[in-house]
Amino acid sequence: MINITGLALGFAGFILSYQYINKETNYDRWNKNIDNIYLVGLRLAGNYTDQTPSALASAIQANFPEVMRAGRKINYFYGDYPIFGEETIYVKKAIAIDSAAARIFDIEPQEGALYKSAEQQEATMVTADLAKRLFPQEQSFGEPKKVPVLALNMGMEETIYGISKYKGPSILDFDLLFIREMGGEQDLFTYQTFIQVRPGTDLPLLESKINRLFQEKISKHADNTASTFSNGSIYLDPLANLHLRPRHGSNSAYLGIWVLGVLSILILALAAANFTNLMLAQADKRAKEIALKKVFGNNRFRVACEFLFEVFLQCLLAVSIALLLLAFCGNILQSKYNDDLSKQIFHSTTYLQLSLALVSTCLLSGLYPAFILSGYKPARMLKGALIYDPKRSPLRNGLLAFQFVIAIVFLVGVFTVQNQIDYMRHAEKGFEPGQVISFKSVGLYYDGKLNGTFQDFKNRLAQKPSIASVAAASNVPGGAEAPPKKQFTHIDGKAEMDHIAVDVNYFETLQIQRIQGSTALSPEQLLADSSKHYAVVNETAVKQLGMANPIGAKVSGCKTDFTIVAVVADMKAYGFERHIAPSLYSFKDECGPGHLKITLLVKARAGKNEEAIKAVEEEWEKNPNAEALPLDYNFMDQQYNLLHARQERLGQALYGFSILSLIIALMGLFSISAFQINARQKEMSIRKILGASATTLFVQLNGGFLRIIGISMLIATPISYLLLYLWLANFAYKEPINSWIFIWIGGLFTLMSALTISFQSIKAARSKPIDSLRDE
Repeated sequence: MINITGLALGFAGFILSYQYINKETNYDRWNKNIDNIYLVGLRLAGNYTDQTPSALASAIQANFPEVMRAGRKINYFYGDYPIFGEETIYVKKAIAIDSAAARIFDIEPQEGALYKSAEQQEATMVTADLAKRLFPQEQSFGEPKKVPVLALNMGMEETIYGISKYKGPSILDFDLLFIREMGGEQDLFTYQTFIQVRPGTDLPLLESKINRLFQEKISKHADNTASTFSNGSIYLDPLANLHLRPRHGSNSAYLGIWVLGVLSILILALAAANFTNLMLAQADKRAKEIALKKVFGNNRFRVACEFLFEVFLQCLLAVSIALLLLAFCGNILQSKYNDDLSKQIFHSTTYLQLSLALVSTCLLSGLYPAFILSGYKPARMLKGALIYDPKRSPLRNGLLAFQFVIAIVFLVGVFTVQNQIDYMRHAEKGFEPGQVISFKSVGLYYDGKLNGTFQDFKNRLAQKPSIASVAAASNVPGGAEAPPKKQFTHIDGKAEMDHIAVDVNYFETLQIQRIQGSTALSPEQLLADSSKHYAVVNETAVKQLGMANPIGAKVSGCKTDFTIVAVVADMKAYGFERHIAPSLYSFKDECGPGHLKITLLVKARAGKNEEAIKAVEEEWEKNPNAEALPLDYNFMDQQYNLLHARQERLGQALYGFSILSLIIALMGLFSISAFQINARQKEMSIRKILGASATTLFVQLNGGFLRIIGISMLIATPISYLLLYLWLANFAYKEPINSWIFIWIGGLFTLMSALTISFQSIKAARSKPIDSLRDE
């Protein structure tokens, strides 16, 4: 029972891990052209961006025949997209691509044709889930369907042409897809640019040619001079790398996949080692059986095959138990990890991986007992010479030590990861997200003038007793969209800086500390100084631009000359993995379209969150555009915590693996200790007759195991430290590794191990010698 249960737990951990790994590594693998599709990005001074000028795709298509298609993609940048179907739906994932990108990513409708005529190049598509919510009574999508969007009284409609066919996970992740022609002369937005090249294309040569085109014809364009990477160079990033290790983003997801894969294999190896140890113990009891088989004519090969077949049957039973266990736990896992586990488990890839794991485990667990024990001479085995053979003790102890090392590494990892997560939750962020409620895209339904309807809306809210402060911004800390980077200059200094459009109450609402100058501007002052542009910078920006006296200094960017009126403290607005970026906050819409102050930030008074939300809803309903359009909001502290979701998932995975490895290790320790204590029972009885006390016998029985634990700690400590050091290197701001964790974990593990073996040791030490010696 212990054999099969331990192995079933190992298989369950392995299967569960590889469902997630399979999903994450299969992004866009269904696309038959994946090896010929590349993202075109820009790099500058070791930094990378996926944002490129609109004109780049058209220029590549026109100048390079080896490029079959060049397309663009852009996210809907105003937040959620309201659609009025049977209910009002805020579409969370809305993106736009051009027709070339639609062909690159092989966009197809679930039924019918994408385009209804030869001249049509534009369409709008939805996923099957969104279609069911929009049109619950419709059974098919034979004809395009019109639905109101954005606001009912605006009279704006969107024509849905069909349901997109789901082919597999893709970086083109959407619920609502706009296929639109882009790139006109007045197009000032930046896009992700994708190209599909012809097979056999010389990529380094193509990259250099596109770079030359960019430098000579695009980067000098007037509309790109304020762009952060206008002086950068081109790079090509394969589509196969974009989900897990894009050059313009973090590769922590890729590292996480590797870590999870290694952990799952280690768990299986741990279970196999435990299984091997128990099989060795059982083989001793079957020594005479094996000898008799050989006496009656079975050769060594046949005995070994029979032994391996028995191991295979036990492993197969363990696999079946693991699958049943996961099937019963599927709903729990789906609710916890938001994934349909059954779709992944019962898949050909899973069966292949599981078959390989099954065969590997059988060979690891059964080869030694099968081929080594089958080679002993029958006469020796019939004499009982194999019972507790000291020659096999190093192998058993080594396998036991391996289990302990893995369990200790997991335990240390859990506590260190949790320590880093706690640090990120409670460390100084540079702003205070508590009690701040973020209302997405509210500013779209008012005018954006300094003395317009949006400002009047905020003034009315500020008078509510439940609201402490009200502000608006283009980007909020922890938001899905990071601020655009722009190039700013001061005298001879240049810096690539985040630009955030804010109103005058932004710093008060988020309680951002003022270092120098004053942020106490007013809308009236900004109106009176209509020809002037004021800005606030953070401490990092001051250092990057080399400002000796920042207050009153001039900074140029976005075709605007800004006057610095204040310096504020740095804030970790987008998590602890990224270094704080130099930032410039401006009060007008200086940096172009798509970057407007439309997100409303409301700081509620303590304990008044519900009242503050109700107050905003009451004022919102006075807006004619609010008909059938409920407010979409979230709490900033919860939104900010989502930045750490990946680390928390890793912590949960490590926690589960730690419990699993600890159970398997202790099961192995219990079984091996029970076998060895039983094998040494006569020895202990003789020692007791010769005067040894129960305490002496207890130490004698447990001393070997405690030495193994000590050696395991010595091996696990440097391994744990190295792995955790490499993991923490992904964070710009981190809690150092606490050396006391190793001592604490060592003591805890020693205590648990001692309790596991003490019951049988005490029982053996207190037993009557006559009970074990009567048959001699």
